[in-house]
Amino acid sequence: MNQLMPIQQDIIPSASFREHNNIFDLSFFEPLEVYKDNVQTFDGVDLPDSRALRYSSNNSLADTACVSSTYTLENHVNLFGKHADILSESSLPTDNVLVRDEFSEFGMKAKRSIQYLDEAVDMGGKDMVYCRSDQINSVNSKWAFQQFAGAYRSYCENSMVFGGEKASYNKVKHSKHFDALNLLLTANSVFETFRDNVEQFQLWKNTPVDDHTAGLFLKHICPKDVTGQKRLARERDANIEQDESINIKKFHALYDLWDEYSKGYSQGGGLGKNKWALYNALTHYATHTHDTRTFEINGQEKSHSLGRASADLISSDHGGYTINEQLERAKGIWIVLSSDQWQTIN
Repeated sequence: MNQLMPIQQDIIPSASFREHNNIFDLSFFEPLEVYKDNVQTFDGVDLPDSRALRYSSNNSLADTACVSSTYTLENHVNLFGKHADILSESSLPTDNVLVRDEFSEFGMKAKRSIQYLDEAVDMGGKDMVYCRSDQINSVNSKWAFQQFAGAYRSYCENSMVFGGEKASYNKVKHSKHFDALNLLLTANSVFETFRDNVEQFQLWKNTPVDDHTAGLFLKHICPKDVTGQKRLARERDANIEQDESINIKKFHALYDLWDEYSKGYSQGGGLGKNKWALYNALTHYATHTHDTRTFEINGQEKSHSLGRASADLISSDHGGYTINEQLERAKGIWIVLSSDQWQTIN
């Protein structure tokens, strides 16, 4: 009987990411390949609408949850292999690339990021911005397939997210009509997206932002998460100070990033006091999910983790929260970039 048994994950690679320069090298994802298997209860009763996921290499259970019988399983190695074939026939320069393969949740979710190093723009002071495309996939129905493309800054591995219609040009669930090949055929649109992004970045670089303006903006996007009676009390108290209604640690962490990025180009990679630097502070917060910022509040040293504080996730050798947290932060930045507060900085 194919009952759900304890997961055996000893076949999973010890590292949760790998960087290389060959779009056809899919070896990192090969041990993660799974297949759908029939499921029975311990009483021997068939579950006709459910399928278990098992690793192809040793038939051990890959996930405690089941997928539906109509779920279209597209393994990472197959999906990224199809994409590599399409890229080789596209106009993108694939001979000089930086590929970052990564996974989380023991291979249930995966991401492939490709920087096209021959398609780049120097924003000034050797601040290079590269054309890049990302594909995000899951095999356990937790995520829809997603594609991103655009311009990404290289400094300090700050893989920026860009808000707008063209940043995420595909998001499709793994339904029975899922067709990965057709979805991946948009490869040639990456150049157009990259050039649009760079044009916007250059406008932001020429938009001055002083410390006071940056601080007010960051306070606006750092509200304290309060519920129930505390929220009602705050709404009734018209005399409450604004600083008491913000997440102090998050604000100071973001302002610390602003202080770092708003330095001049000659000061350790700073970008100057402009909207481009403020944008980079936001995207650093979104992408550096294992980073911790240290700062002073009223003479006392404090720290703030940029990722979710969970001992189980942090101790994982398999990318416990990185991809998930980055994706959620990216969505948040898209909202911020469409806000009136961001648009009025000009």
